[in-house]
Amino acid sequence: MELSFFILFSDFLLSLLLGAVIVRLIAQIAYQRSIFDIPDERKIHRVPVPRLGGVSFLPTMVIIIAFCIATLYRYNLVRHQFTENVVFVRLLYMTGSAMILYLIGLGDDLIGVGYKTKFLFQFFAAAVIVSSGIWINNLYGLFGIHEIRPWIGIPLSLLVIMFVSNAINLIDGIDGLASGIVIISLTCLSIIFVYERQFSLAMTSLSALGAVLAFWFFNVFGSTEKKTKIYMGDTGSLTLGLILCFLILNLGTFEGHNGLTRNCKYFIIALSSLMIPLLDVVRLIIFRLKHHRNPFQADMNHVHHKLIQLGASPHQALMILLSADVILILANAYLSMYVNVNILLVADVVVYYLVLLILTNSIEKGKRFFGNA
Repeated sequence: MELSFFILFSDFLLSLLLGAVIVRLIAQIAYQRSIFDIPDERKIHRVPVPRLGGVSFLPTMVIIIAFCIATLYRYNLVRHQFTENVVFVRLLYMTGSAMILYLIGLGDDLIGVGYKTKFLFQFFAAAVIVSSGIWINNLYGLFGIHEIRPWIGIPLSLLVIMFVSNAINLIDGIDGLASGIVIISLTCLSIIFVYERQFSLAMTSLSALGAVLAFWFFNVFGSTEKKTKIYMGDTGSLTLGLILCFLILNLGTFEGHNGLTRNCKYFIIALSSLMIPLLDVVRLIIFRLKHHRNPFQADMNHVHHKLIQLGASPHQALMILLSADVILILANAYLSMYVNVNILLVADVVVYYLVLLILTNSIEKGKRFFGNA
């Protein structure tokens, strides 16, 4: 068991180190070749910054996971951990699926791609995940629903995967926000998989965690003067959303006499970690449709934009939202032991939209809660 934890720790540490090296290299190339995200009236930054940081995520994960698995097999280490070959096969499907979004995201970051084309590629990527045999077949009592038939579960899974991928992409509006939420979510998933002795899934989530954490430091603390500042771009946000969906869908594979209860609680924790971007996307789509706007056209109406309009600096908005994310996870994890999860989720939605309503009304009245940004 000590060896298993050592390998998982090595997996995380190697991903962190390799991710930092690759991100730094990408930043150097981007600055030398002037591959920048140009500021406009919608964006917060005022100087050109590269947006290819997400290019590092998938290569880092593939290199580290391949190295760890090859080492385990070559030296017959914890070989018994890989008897569930189904999980390993699913990882191959996930890699192929993520590569689809990686390529279309890279194309969008370099030359721009229309949202219809991106949706088409997202659908293909989601279909690859579902074809691996993993899809939403049970909600374990969530919303009063248990087993789900394939003709409902498979299309639902496709929509959920596309929805989460776009939610991560759309929340990526200030330094460290999208990657910070992903880091929190991956941390929760890593703890769950380690606790459940799901070695392959734990290795996957930890390698992703190391790669994203390496990028986060460059994104938040990097400097344009030192040419270390870099953004994630669609390459990163779309692939991260897909990887998160893959890991969350695997939460439903745990068995045992208490499996249904555990699975439901795990889903609540995972859902809580992504609640802010998911609810923000729903609110934005409703708002844009209500005002006869293209639901996929970017604007300045995200939750982080509202905090900034109330006087918060981008870093203050980042800390507020990440803190809220952690508090929401801890509160839901604790309250789920005493409160029906359906009531809990409804309460989360009501509280979130009440807070947004207060923020919106305060902006309309010209109030500033945070002084001068």
